[in-house]
Amino acid sequence: MLSRQSLVLQSRFRTYKCKKEEFIVEPKQQVFEDTQLDEVDKVEASEDLIRPIKVGQSSSLRVGQQCLAIGNPFGFDHTLTVGVISGLNRDIFSQTGVTIGGGVQTDAAINPGNSGGPLLDSKGKLIGINTAIFTQTGTSAGVGFAIPSSTVTKIVPQLIQFGKVARAGLNVEIAPDLVANQLNVRNGALILLVPGNSLAAKAGLQPTTRGFAGNIILGDIIVAVDNKSVKNKAELYKVWDDYNVGDKVVLKILRGSEYVELPIVLEEKSL
Repeated sequence: MLSRQSLVLQSRFRTYKCKKEEFIVEPKQQVFEDTQLDEVDKVEASEDLIRPIKVGQSSSLRVGQQCLAIGNPFGFDHTLTVGVISGLNRDIFSQTGVTIGGGVQTDAAINPGNSGGPLLDSKGKLIGINTAIFTQTGTSAGVGFAIPSSTVTKIVPQLIQFGKVARAGLNVEIAPDLVANQLNVRNGALILLVPGNSLAAKAGLQPTTRGFAGNIILGDIIVAVDNKSVKNKAELYKVWDDYNVGDKVVLKILRGSEYVELPIVLEEKSL
């Protein structure tokens, strides 16, 4: 529970409905949604019963410290499991193809039905939102992941105020890894398409094209942003998470056989 305004944060990867007779009732309205990470639902509950959760600092987490996961695995509601923080800054790969950086890894048992539940520290403060597990059986193998509270506190105010998250980036189409590999691009993010009305086009970024003979002419390849190396499309998208719309960055690009540094202003990413 986020606030006394009856707003509940859930992971977007899987949402389970609660029974109406329970304290937290079935969401009546999905008010805001981030297509990549979370959604905020509004529920009907008496205000005097609502006790918003306290949010901890995921940036201060240490491997080995105790944590607790709460969820509804296999329909067994109010289930609490205990474990430790197993790793930090993990990449979480979702079924939608989105890569979430900074993930918290835990061995606290997380099963289907735990997604969207809180990951707490030993003081009961929110340090993450349970999101995914690594498993070959569909059940917990002791490798679970949570979206860190630092990410939650960044996106939730935007969801509440604007109904969406304005993600900074370039409105260009980046080649999927498979396509990049087929074109022998082993390092960097290859630009396929640059819309004519985008800031990227005005800054001079060049797309991939075909020559008169039908040969492919590679577009610009982004290899670094503000000296942060970029090895592929996923890493570029992770870098964008550190910026806001309107920020000015310096791209290091490979154009043909030469490296070029190009200043550019980030806009709201739609591609």
